[in-house]
Amino acid sequence: MRDFDQIKRKILDGIDLLSIVSEHVALKRSGSRWVGLCPFHAEKTPSFTVRPEHGVFKCFGCGKGGDVFSFVEFRENVSFIEAMRILADRAGVEIEDVHDRKSSGPGRAELARVNAWVQRFFREQLLDASVGRFAREYVQGRGISDPMAERFGLGLATDNTAVLREAAARAGVDLPLLLAADFLRESEDGRLYGTFRNRLMFPIRDVTNRIIGFGGRTLVEDRAKYINTRQNALFDKGRNLYGADLARDTIVQRGRAVVVEGYTDCLAAHQAGFQEVVATLGTALTDSQVDLLRRYTEVVILLFDSDEAGAVAADRAIRVALPRCVTVRLARLPEGKDPGEYFSTGERSREFSDLLNGASDALEFKWLQTLRRFRGDASDGARREAVEDFLGVVAEIYGTSAVDVIQRGLLVNQVAHLLRMNRAEVDRLLVQRQKRRPASRGFPAKNEDEGRHRSPPADEEQSAWVRVLEVVLGDPEATAVPAPFPDVAEISDSRDRRIAEIVAGLANGSGSFVLADVLSRCQDPGDAERVEELARRGAARGNYEGTLRLALERIRCARRNAATRHGTVPLVSAEGEEKTVEDSRNSLVAFAEGVREHRHFVPRGRQRTRRVGGVPPDSTDDAQAVEKQ
Repeated sequence: MRDFDQIKRKILDGIDLLSIVSEHVALKRSGSRWVGLCPFHAEKTPSFTVRPEHGVFKCFGCGKGGDVFSFVEFRENVSFIEAMRILADRAGVEIEDVHDRKSSGPGRAELARVNAWVQRFFREQLLDASVGRFAREYVQGRGISDPMAERFGLGLATDNTAVLREAAARAGVDLPLLLAADFLRESEDGRLYGTFRNRLMFPIRDVTNRIIGFGGRTLVEDRAKYINTRQNALFDKGRNLYGADLARDTIVQRGRAVVVEGYTDCLAAHQAGFQEVVATLGTALTDSQVDLLRRYTEVVILLFDSDEAGAVAADRAIRVALPRCVTVRLARLPEGKDPGEYFSTGERSREFSDLLNGASDALEFKWLQTLRRFRGDASDGARREAVEDFLGVVAEIYGTSAVDVIQRGLLVNQVAHLLRMNRAEVDRLLVQRQKRRPASRGFPAKNEDEGRHRSPPADEEQSAWVRVLEVVLGDPEATAVPAPFPDVAEISDSRDRRIAEIVAGLANGSGSFVLADVLSRCQDPGDAERVEELARRGAARGNYEGTLRLALERIRCARRNAATRHGTVPLVSAEGEEKTVEDSRNSLVAFAEGVREHRHFVPRGRQRTRRVGGVPPDSTDDAQAVEKQ
């Protein structure tokens, strides 16, 4: 276990939580914290917080929290050991001896390593003077420059599968890995063949720049123009976007993301200077892809081919994006061209920029699209049917818990303007339709306890418990947390009791913990908020060991007094030591004197108000309370 902890510490020393999280979330500094939109659930107002000094993150919307290992576990949907492997690769730490793998197949880290090797192999094949000549001519014919091909890592898969297998054997990449990563497939008669043959290869990376899969465009006559890596532990085409690794920073800078349909469309746009462009992976835009974009921007411009398929894809994207609080706009290229063809006709960057800036609002597009379906019928019934159809789409947005009251009001205003109807009538119809719909999934409702008033501690024992929690959470690594931890059943505040139960479990288990361990075990976002509050106050209080010792003594004295008053404890202890009420009173006086002795540890300028925010009185009041007994 000691070796395991040492390796874990080496990994933590070699990586930075803030940089890891920033690859997935657009963070902004807010005092000592960094905040952004949570990558684990849909939200409009940032509730995801990173505290680099503690090495922890926490979302006060969905409740997820922990350290960098927890973040990778949640983000990549992997086990703790797999998260360690991913982070160890980045930190340059060897962990092969830490844990014997018992899974039935290769993990995500192994798949990423074989993908990286195969990408280099494909790249070498493309650059080979003879083997890659035809593919290079195709790339040049599409107007893709050599620097852009290098930037995106384009490669070539030939029809000679034996060359791939031989090169893999020399590099120590075995057949099971090639099969698991979908570079080889097995026919019904047991023959192995190459998945990608005679294809221009497009490596697909996630936002951390890790190659997760490939797309291949045929260079010969083939029924399948494009094929992608099959879904595996690492690759899911519905959860990723082509070019997201290169577009991420520009999306944040320009405040928008542009979505196209094809790999070469994305390359052509980047080459023309529009590096906020990403591409779907052969699917209609999915909710997971919208969630990915929401980490970096609230504005998404959909740029599709000017044909019926593009219109259908745009309609699907509207239904997915708008309910997730993303502003959706639509842009169409003239002359029925896709972006690759558009830019191949010459320098058209200014025209393209104007096209994006003039993109139409998605709801307006949807309404006009709906009206076209009823163009041949000018009757009132046809218009009513068009309105009902349109409001059905809007109700999907209106009914989600992620849309707040202000946003709903703006939505109703916009719809009323489009339909030329009274605002109150539109609101009534939307509420009516929303009541007919089942509750929306994927948008958590607000916690009923959120913002509920907290009562001050009821007595001395409860006040002391608040002090204990402040200290052990303020800096757990600097505090000798008592083990066994005192019984927490008598804590009257249910939230503080749940937190104390977590702390007690950690203290009685390993004897030591960090704040991330507590946060990751909080099931209620309100509990996590309380942990952060207590930790902040504890960190400001200082004198951890002295304050903890005195607070624990206060709890013991209060319990002895209560037990003596009720006649439940004899005045002679098991050890033969007499315990009188006077002894308990003296202990409380000693406690008050100890607080007075250590008050110089309290930061200057700290207000000493009575019982503000659940903090017990300071030393002078404590002494006075004791003297009055």
